[in-house]
Amino acid sequence: MERQNYDIRFVANYLRKSRAESMDDLEKHRLILTELCQKHNFRYIEYMEVGTSDSIDMRPKMSKLLKEVAEGVYDAVCVVDYDRLSRGDMGDQDRIIKVFKKSETLIITPDKIYDLNDDIDDEMVEFKGFMARREYKMITKRLRQGKKIGARQGQWTNGTPPFPYVYQKYMDKSNEKGLVVDDDKLPIYREMITQALNGQTPKRIAAMLNNKGHLTNRGNMWSGITVQRIISDETHLGKIISNKTQGDGHKNKRPNAKDVAILPRSEWVIVENCHEPVKTQEEHDIIVQMIKDRTLVPNKSKKQTHAFTGLIKCAICGSTQTFHRRYEKSGVENIHMKPCWYVDKHGKKCTNSGINMRIVEEMVLEQITAYRESILSGTMTDDDTTENLLQEQIDDKEAFLYKLKKALGRLNDSYEMGDYERDEWLERKKKREAEIYRTKNEIYELKKRSENKEQITNAERIKNLNAFFDDLLNSTNSTERNSLYRTIIESIIWLRQGDTIDVKINFK
Repeated sequence: MERQNYDIRFVANYLRKSRAESMDDLEKHRLILTELCQKHNFRYIEYMEVGTSDSIDMRPKMSKLLKEVAEGVYDAVCVVDYDRLSRGDMGDQDRIIKVFKKSETLIITPDKIYDLNDDIDDEMVEFKGFMARREYKMITKRLRQGKKIGARQGQWTNGTPPFPYVYQKYMDKSNEKGLVVDDDKLPIYREMITQALNGQTPKRIAAMLNNKGHLTNRGNMWSGITVQRIISDETHLGKIISNKTQGDGHKNKRPNAKDVAILPRSEWVIVENCHEPVKTQEEHDIIVQMIKDRTLVPNKSKKQTHAFTGLIKCAICGSTQTFHRRYEKSGVENIHMKPCWYVDKHGKKCTNSGINMRIVEEMVLEQITAYRESILSGTMTDDDTTENLLQEQIDDKEAFLYKLKKALGRLNDSYEMGDYERDEWLERKKKREAEIYRTKNEIYELKKRSENKEQITNAERIKNLNAFFDDLLNSTNSTERNSLYRTIIESIIWLRQGDTIDVKINFK
């Protein structure tokens, strides 16, 4: 590499390891770039990504680097080869080239300095990008084909095996490229099946497992969703099933990726007798039917049947409150808010109580009226709830959240060092986790308020409030009333402990 007449002092070293490479490869690349910087006396900052996608939008470090390159922070970006920057589609590569050109930032490899404002270098980079993309597409195509072929041959190709299986070997048992039962975990799995057949819900089974100290194959605590997925999985019948879906179901999928779609069972590829089964077909069918029966929801309850559907949140755990009807002897219908339904991973139920919704609506309408009067009287101005004030509150909450997470980490460390007995550790841990959950919910609510404050002035709020009161008088339909409340209310935070009631409204 020749520096020519370039004035290069401050650079960014970008390192990226694909899933097919080892950490040793990444360390070799780091050594190469570090020696390059030392040789030419560059000051440098390092950006490293492991196992990331080809798409820039799914590579957080690359996205941050591009932003700083666009701001002209660096004289150059160092990579072991140009294809480390992108093997993405032409849109991604064009985006990179434009950012580097506009900011006049160089790209440095151990062999060459690329100046994208130089026509020769520009053409060379475009060619390298084309070849890198072509190579990447060939590699991913072979990987996809290999995965499909492996699944059709009864091999396990889906990452971490489902509980209680392990991959290939356990003690003296082996199954080349397949699953093997972990005999230590098998009794735990069979207990899950027994409990499910006895009518226990997945959430209660999860609480039972957590209270006994059992963990998932990934070392996490159990949840109702995880238990339901495990007890209804056909892998436990000794089968390998592939081609169940098409498209990309990842929450951070590429912009041009197709949405995930479940294919009909007739198109699935099912290979029998691939590994040792741990439940019978009869047990599986009974459990699947029981789950299906529980999830059947009447059409009536799927609609907005209550004035406050989806608006009232528990102040303790953040869950959305639910309602049910009661009828007096006279036949008059009363809507009641149920006690909070949330049960944590240890089976402990939230303590927030319910109440007759007539009382709640009276309290809410009183607060809405007072809110309107405060705006009209001028006691509340736009400046009272400025973005700066809300941002200060958000910053304070986020700082507090950071302290809570550190405290939880120290608590876990102390338990590992033997400073706490298990029961005391679990109690303290649950308390900290509840505080973290509440603080996250408070931050979310503040951020929502911040977004709304930017969009709505007090004059607009008064207009919305007046329209709300006018329309509410003429509305008797619950769905219409729910829509009306949503025009002015973001959420209602509910807390009832004994006779003490606290209602807080987050207005839009």
